Amino acid sequence: MIINTSATDPYASAFKNPWRSKSYASRYEILKEKVLPAALAEGFDEVIVVGNFEPGEGYQYLPMEPVVRARMNALHQRELGARHATGDILVFGHDDHAVGEGFGDKLRGYQLPWDLLVPKRVHGVTGEELDNGSLRLYMGGHVLAMKRWLWARVPWTAVATDYWDTSMTREWQAAGANLVWDTDLTHIDVEATADES
Repeated sequence: MIINTSATDPYASAFKNPWRSKSYASRYEILKEKVLPAALAEGFDEVIVVGNFEPGEGYQYLPMEPVVRARMNALHQRELGARHATGDILVFGHDDHAVGEGFGDKLRGYQLPWDLLVPKRVHGVTGEELDNGSLRLYMGGHVLAMKRWLWARVPWTAVATDYWDTSMTREWQAAGANLVWDTDLTHIDVEATADES
């Protein structure tokens, strides 16, 4: 699993998430207290944290200065993480989304054909399902699993836009990938506010 930390950049801490009232200042603690422990508990062969964080036990930390001062810096971090990962299945996540319990085992035992798999996105407070792109037919990028061949064909830096999940979906489709939205695998939107639906 590769976790990007573009919102933990000190430069970003003064800014607010454009869809929420919270600033990015809390992301470092969210990553440390919720997201990383969830990833480590799932038994992934590798957990790689890229960007602005700290070394620690059980994961590889790759420090990386921001390439750009925008949300798409996450793409550069994912790209670096993928280049260091050794598995045939790459799981990517943001610093505010934790994999759900049993994610690792369910992914390893997944039976249906897929090349890119987006799990159900669940509200961290209410437990209700949130948008993961399936209703508008794009692959939501908060947490997703990808076969290595697809990353090799369409690297994360293939697009340069803040709304990269819709642009990347078109690139993945053009590459012939089998795109799947799944409701059995889950990831938790840890930063979601109590009144958000």
